[in-house]
Amino acid sequence: MNWPRIIVDGLAMSILFNAVACVGFLLWPQAYSVMFPREIKEAAAPYVDRRDVRKMHLLLYPLYLVLVIWWGVSAGLAGVRGFWPLFWTGYVEMTMVSISDFLILDCWLPRKVRHMIRGAERCKAWERRAWLKSLAIPEHALGWTFLVCPAAALLVAGVGSLF
Repeated sequence: MNWPRIIVDGLAMSILFNAVACVGFLLWPQAYSVMFPREIKEAAAPYVDRRDVRKMHLLLYPLYLVLVIWWGVSAGLAGVRGFWPLFWTGYVEMTMVSISDFLILDCWLPRKVRHMIRGAERCKAWERRAWLKSLAIPEHALGWTFLVCPAAALLVAGVGSLF
């Protein structure tokens, strides 16, 4: 495995992921409330425009596809060969994206944007402890670690094996 390449790719993909997610949030902040804790979702629901949610999905889903293709092609060009080296390359890079998502989008950003979600400005779920307990820690410690990262790694190994 090519560790310098893995780290550089992981950092670049983390920057891309967080930048696109932040731009999407700035364009359609209310739409992003559907991904927040239940209390915020329910308070913001009357103000959510389904067309904006669709636009948000049309921004994020292609981003995921671009990241998976990038992982596979970059690993292949770096000379990473074989299913397991490709799998672990993808897993490590996706873990870097997960950590950056956790630090930027789940720890830093909520305190800055709570005023942008109509209807949910005063929800207790915005408090750091409540946010981390109800969303961020379960999502990143369990969901990303055991579901998203392995699934992405399998895709990376599959795409990379084609080259």
